[in-house]
Amino acid sequence: MRLVESGPAGGAIYSSHIARQSGLDKVLSFDMGGTTAKICLIDAAKPQTSRAFEVARIYRFKKGSGLPLRIPVIEMVEIGAGGGSIARIDALGRIAVGPESAGSEPGPVSYGRGGSEPTVTDADLVLGRIDPASFSGGKLPLDRAAAQAAILSHIGERLQLSAELAALGVSEMVDENMANAARVHAIESGKDVRPRTLIAFGGAAPLHAARVAEKLGMSRVLIPTNAGVGSAVGFLRAPVAYEIVRSHLQRLDRFDAETANRLLAEMRGEAEAIVRQGAPKAEFVEQRSAFMRYRGQGHEIAVTLPVRRYAAADAAVLLAAFEDAYRALYSRTIPGVEVEILSWVTVVSAPAAGFAEQERTAQPHRAEPRSRRAVFDPARGEAFEVPIYWRPDLAPGAEIAGPAIIAEDETSTVVSRIFDARIDGLGYIELTRRGD
Repeated sequence: MRLVESGPAGGAIYSSHIARQSGLDKVLSFDMGGTTAKICLIDAAKPQTSRAFEVARIYRFKKGSGLPLRIPVIEMVEIGAGGGSIARIDALGRIAVGPESAGSEPGPVSYGRGGSEPTVTDADLVLGRIDPASFSGGKLPLDRAAAQAAILSHIGERLQLSAELAALGVSEMVDENMANAARVHAIESGKDVRPRTLIAFGGAAPLHAARVAEKLGMSRVLIPTNAGVGSAVGFLRAPVAYEIVRSHLQRLDRFDAETANRLLAEMRGEAEAIVRQGAPKAEFVEQRSAFMRYRGQGHEIAVTLPVRRYAAADAAVLLAAFEDAYRALYSRTIPGVEVEILSWVTVVSAPAAGFAEQERTAQPHRAEPRSRRAVFDPARGEAFEVPIYWRPDLAPGAEIAGPAIIAEDETSTVVSRIFDARIDGLGYIELTRRGD
């Protein structure tokens, strides 16, 4: 049994389910909790995957400092940007956030459990985005004065800024770190984040999703129900599956279809026997891919293959699939160079457990706020009152004009001044950039 980065993987599966449920073809999954932020690209309701992962890194977020494993994993980028990430002034006199974290013990200064260094949660509290009395369903009241004092002494006084402007600097820095990580990850994958929908979950993501989307040029954000525990919900939706990889070198100009069919049939049988232990009566689904490259290259790319018996003429089909995948990554192909398959991959899975989620009629109507609270506005450079809505009060079709706050027990959603919100038929908060 393998458990590697299981929490983030559950979150990506959760986003995949939301994407499938909402009919979204291109999604950016954004999971921000207490210590880290995880970003994953999802296309056609399937998370991007990889075959390499590092464990036991000496420097947690630095590639090459750990032990490489050749295992199938959901590919995502992870940075030290969470609610507990510590803010400080670096050697160049700039605001820096993370990767060090206050964790849950002692936690942010506002927890009142001995923490002394300001965190992202403390900054959000000072900016008015979090209600200190209702945090965590009222079970953990926050100390706003302590958070304000810590931000002022560690950052504000050194930069000659007020506590609110220093807190805004912390928030802007962590948002830019997350946005930049998403940009780089998408570029490395040959993809564009701008037309995608941002699905935000985790305790801190809804607080920062609108600003991250704005920085990335994205126009739509979705905050599902149970966002604070999205990774746990994702595990409940994960199918039983097993993947097998076999190395077998084949050149497409000398494609041996019978050998490939025999190898793939053996892999299917082995994987099915393992999956049947967890789902003995299920109808299984098989997916195939291969790692292919131009002959002489030192790296290969994953190419999706059709699931059927192959004939000699299918060499042209496999070549076309390789060229499509190669062109998507590098915007070109290399004519006149032979293509070869290094490894074959078979994944056998049982259907995911079904969940009864009935979409209700979303009748458009203006929502009524429960209260108002002063929230710092970056555009004005000062705090002013915005309406506060309680998520359980909002029926499908409720419409909210930004700026506003939508609060719930596990988190709060910031609706910035350039976004409007509505509650869809599934109860999800949909933020739409104004003018788009």
